[in-house]
Amino acid sequence: MELTQIKQEEDWVKLGNIHDSQGRYEEAIDSYDKALQIDPDDADAWFDKGETLKKMGKLTEAERCFEKSTNLYCGD
Repeated sequence: MELTQIKQEEDWVKLGNIHDSQGRYEEAIDSYDKALQIDPDDADAWFDKGETLKKMGKLTEAERCFEKSTNLYCGD
């Protein structure tokens, strides 16, 4: 992955976090998804997406994100 892609991915995660903190959950999910398109192995992005989904009441989807994040953190 190129440096510019890494920067773009980080920027999408940061934007997702901003949207989440403002209660703009759909926009946050969209931002996390864009980050994950660049780097599908970003455990932090999966975790953040899970947190937002949990706030939206989408618990099954949130749990899938948490599992993905945990697997990436643990190397499974």
